[in-house]
Amino acid sequence: MNNTCNCSAPAESEWEVIMKKYHIRPLSDEGYVGTGIYLVVIGVIATVGNLMVLTMFCREKQLRRKPHNLLLLNLAIADIGISVFGYPLTTASNFAKRYLFGTTGCMIQGFATFTLAQTDMNTLACLSAYRYISVCKPQYIYKLDIKFTKWVIAFMWIYSFIWTAPPLFGWSSYTFEPFGTSCSIDWTNRSTAAVVYTWCLVVFCYLIHVFIMIFCYTSVCTRAKEIQNSLDISTSKTMSGEDITCCKKLEVEKHVTWICLLMTGTFTILWSPYTFVCLWSVYDANLPVWITTWPTMFAKASCMINPIIYYLSNPLFRKCAGRLLSCQFRHREIVRPRYRYRVNKLSSGGMVNREINQVETHFL
Repeated sequence: MNNTCNCSAPAESEWEVIMKKYHIRPLSDEGYVGTGIYLVVIGVIATVGNLMVLTMFCREKQLRRKPHNLLLLNLAIADIGISVFGYPLTTASNFAKRYLFGTTGCMIQGFATFTLAQTDMNTLACLSAYRYISVCKPQYIYKLDIKFTKWVIAFMWIYSFIWTAPPLFGWSSYTFEPFGTSCSIDWTNRSTAAVVYTWCLVVFCYLIHVFIMIFCYTSVCTRAKEIQNSLDISTSKTMSGEDITCCKKLEVEKHVTWICLLMTGTFTILWSPYTFVCLWSVYDANLPVWITTWPTMFAKASCMINPIIYYLSNPLFRKCAGRLLSCQFRHREIVRPRYRYRVNKLSSGGMVNREINQVETHFL
């Protein structure tokens, strides 16, 4: 009798094949659960917050008449897109401790989230340019109308596709992150073409944007300080009607500029570690898994930051958010918040305090 055993080794699962092929280094069970809970929290905040922003723009036509606000609307749309294409897939995969949607799903997720994140960066750079023109080159403000801004928004999306589509056609590729439950560019690919693509992304999709934002906001702050100093000199004498109007405009511009600067600064801070680690991965494919995981999770928090900034800095947004959350929101005109400050005017009878009320018409 032939007692030879014909048993064969059990077939590998699809996930085991993917782990070997893409050199995935899984997290511990606690690590996956922890990142899953973290993504649930930021995903809920980002989704609810940005939906409130979109609801405000849908209900209030007056907000959409401001070119500056159209850029904020575009920012919210991109953030909502990341909430739809990024958070659910990665969160579910973290709780499952493996990517659930296969290599095709990974490619789609990587392309979608990268395009939306790049559009975020483009929009923030444009916001800084709009602030620069408004404060430093006010003679050109008339060019920043609704029609021009729509063309700017279209260009931003096209620019994003120009740099995120090449991996779909063979110039680098979209693949699994080292921890296996999220997808992005294959940063560890050391072929000459892939390295060139990575450096192009760093230069044309990050460094140029950061340089534009630094230049614009530095110029804006410098110009605002110069205007403030000249107004202080005028205040010590007699303040004309033109000076009072300038004070009003300066107060509004400072308010909007500081919020835009805060949005830009937080986005850059959240994405800079990820950019650095991705560039590092090009030259060292064996980075510890925690070094590749933390910057990725840090960057994913960027979508929830803007609604938080709006809520903390804008009475209009707080009022609308309260109505939405209490199911009392009505389609009606919302009174814009007033910014009040005092101007000391030297008159024949002495120093007189004059209150100036400025009605804010920007969303910010």
